[in-house]
Amino acid sequence: MKYTLTIQGQKHTLEVKRGDPLVCSFDGDSFTAEVAEVQPGVYSVLIGAKSFAVRVDHAGSAPGQAGGGEYTANVDGISCRIAVADPRRRRGRSQLSIEGTQVVKSPMPGKVIRLLVSEGEAVEAGQGLVVVEAMKMQNEVKSPKAGSVQKVMAQVGQTVNAGETLAIVE
Repeated sequence: MKYTLTIQGQKHTLEVKRGDPLVCSFDGDSFTAEVAEVQPGVYSVLIGAKSFAVRVDHAGSAPGQAGGGEYTANVDGISCRIAVADPRRRRGRSQLSIEGTQVVKSPMPGKVIRLLVSEGEAVEAGQGLVVVEAMKMQNEVKSPKAGSVQKVMAQVGQTVNAGETLAIVE
């Protein structure tokens, strides 16, 4: 998918191809990235060997309207405003849903302390699937889409690495 970003008043082009990892191009420079939502609005981003903590707050026009939306992004303590234009979104249309089988991975190393769903269970987008504890903080890993849980790979008490598969949602 191709996006037009306006960062601090300058226009940029970001192309993202789904996969594991994501294949991206920013103003023609290609790279791969792994992105995991650690908690609502907070992401762990891995680009090459560099890791970034990113907090994104909605700042302006509602997502899904023409123009996409405006956000404030804080990357490792540096804050900037970003306007996102998503060509898939038009006034009056709802956000497109994620299609196909989705592999839900642990955003960080930790210990599985709770399973919130079981195999075959119907889930909504954003519904919690597994709780992973890392550094004495509990992180609820959520479903990226509505569907059903095809497989739960995690077990309570299991130690998991970042990027390890926890569940599969169809």
